[in-house]
Amino acid sequence: MKVVYLSDEKIPYEAAHAHFKKAADWAKEQCASFIGYNVQDVSDVSYTYDNVAQYTFRDPKDAMWFELKWRT
Repeated sequence: MKVVYLSDEKIPYEAAHAHFKKAADWAKEQCASFIGYNVQDVSDVSYTYDNVAQYTFRDPKDAMWFELKWRT
């Protein structure tokens, strides 16, 4: 199992959840081993980010494909 994290860095607060969902929708269509995603509010413990999304894949190749597309 492979986990990929995306942050809301360089994304306006109001657009972050839509961005995370768009990435998840893309993963559902493009990556057969995509399991799901979860968004966590980290604003209490981070000076940099408000939210971080965790995407889980069964196949590391799909995770790499996802990272290449969505990591900034």
